[in-house]
Amino acid sequence: MAAAMLFSCCQQKQYKAYFLTESSNPEGGAAFNILHNGHMYNRMPIMSLRHFEKFKSFMAEDGSYGVVLYTPKEYVLRLYTETQQNIGKLMLPVVDGLAFPPMLIDRGITDGQIIIWSGLNGYDLRRIGETLKAVDPEIEEKRYQEENPRPKPELPTGATTGKDAHGRIIPELYSSVPSGNPAIPAPTDQSAIPAATPSAPAERKGPELFSTRRKKP
Repeated sequence: MAAAMLFSCCQQKQYKAYFLTESSNPEGGAAFNILHNGHMYNRMPIMSLRHFEKFKSFMAEDGSYGVVLYTPKEYVLRLYTETQQNIGKLMLPVVDGLAFPPMLIDRGITDGQIIIWSGLNGYDLRRIGETLKAVDPEIEEKRYQEENPRPKPELPTGATTGKDAHGRIIPELYSSVPSGNPAIPAPTDQSAIPAATPSAPAERKGPELFSTRRKKP
């Protein structure tokens, strides 16, 4: 009995990572939606860690890590179908309870890969490695950290709690911002998101945005 209690106390909190898509029914309120930077997302993830089999990390421009997640064959069609049905919407990675840089779904993903472009640290990679196989184990082990240096976000000063038509509080996700990088407010409407134009990049009216395949120019 004592051994069982000790084991339970020593267990780490479950580490979760999943992907939400922008809601087509914001009027659904708190029962179906989550709010992040002025955008409503469906509360039901389209994919989570259990739908992947391996991962590979890389260095992001801001000094943090990004990660490529690979699905097994049985989930490739699922990922394609979910993204194909949501072209033009945002997809939000949520890792360990925090929102990471959103991506614009610019096409259906056919290769079974999702990329989180930045914001992860060595602790995240170690915890992801507890569920998924590393493509390059030797590289990943060098990046692991025993402690989690990323602080939990605090409720912004003067923030008001959003409620739906029935008065129910709509859950809100906050971002993990690396130390020294100030938060950049997200656009409140889709028209403010810069479009990809190969010949002449559009004027930036909002934060830096990634597509599901590449960084937007």
